[in-house]
Amino acid sequence: MEIDLRELKLNEQLKKVTEIIDSDFNEASIITNEEAIIKIIPMQILDKKIKCQMKYKDNYWKINLITKEVIWNTKNH
Repeated sequence: MEIDLRELKLNEQLKKVTEIIDSDFNEASIITNEEAIIKIIPMQILDKKIKCQMKYKDNYWKINLITKEVIWNTKNH
């Protein structure tokens, strides 16, 4: 799933990111224009089995989150 948060205020983006991370997802891409989001995500996923990859392009950040369970299943099949 891909979620574009650029139209939301920072506090709404933070709430949405927390909801995504706490949800039962396999893969998610988050698009944001707020640097605060990219600083908080690593702290939120620290004790979870989630891999994070961030890229900056054209004045926005794209954050790809994937559960390590999906990575493990992909490598072993």
